Amino acid sequence: MEVTVVSGAGSGIGRATAQRFARRGSTVIVSDINATTGNETVDLIRAAGGNAVFRRLDVADPEDWEHFASWVCGEFGVPDVVVNNAGILIGGGFLEQTGDDWRRMIQVNMMSPIFGSRIFVQRMAEAGKRGHIVNVASAGAFLPTGVAPSYVTAKAGVWFASQALRAEFGRRKIGVSVVCPGFVRTNLAANGTRGGVGDAGSTAWSDSLAAGQRRLFRSPERVAAAIERAVRWNLSTVPVGTEAWALWYASRLSPATVRGLSGVVRMPLVDKAIEITGKALGAVL
Repeated sequence: MEVTVVSGAGSGIGRATAQRFARRGSTVIVSDINATTGNETVDLIRAAGGNAVFRRLDVADPEDWEHFASWVCGEFGVPDVVVNNAGILIGGGFLEQTGDDWRRMIQVNMMSPIFGSRIFVQRMAEAGKRGHIVNVASAGAFLPTGVAPSYVTAKAGVWFASQALRAEFGRRKIGVSVVCPGFVRTNLAANGTRGGVGDAGSTAWSDSLAAGQRRLFRSPERVAAAIERAVRWNLSTVPVGTEAWALWYASRLSPATVRGLSGVVRMPLVDKAIEITGKALGAVL
């Protein structure tokens, strides 16, 4: 039976992906730092007749990755598919984000997919297994912006690292894909922070952004479907959504144009738009 590992599977894209692979008959290893939501995902999968188990994982901790991978391979064998999905959001301009903000973002959003890829690709290669790695990045990987610079920097790193991994291990029949969603309904904003403001300001910013994210964006199922498609066809880069495809092509055709347009959008403008959207949706509800 196929074994699939999904990180950040307690909600959003990770949960939808875990459910999708379970429906196609895979045993799913649900991992998340939040044991409550992770076990909720397992319960949903089992209630639908699927097979899943939960294992807590702090993706920012390399040692935890080692213990996690050893446990997975010891209990279930080398997995067929590994989806590195866990991530965080920190808003704010380049200088508004502190050094700790930058370190945390790079550790979670860039280094954790690299840790997960490296650890499981090593085991796939040693076992001679034709496995597949999927790293979930973002359309932000194609967008140099001052709105959330640490986020797009980390996601661009994930994209490039995935290409390097694919180039090296493709000949060994290990597939590597990077999925780059646009706007998706997840808990990313609700759990995010805003650099450069106090705790109260950061909470208000996250709440307003989360209101828009829950109501206006596409379903995480769309991304889960793209992840499954990437595995089936061994696709390299898979944008999800019109805006993601537009950014992908624009960044290839004219990087200077993308930089120029992204420079027009600054944090004060974004903050105001988020505030207005949050209030409008609050009034509707």
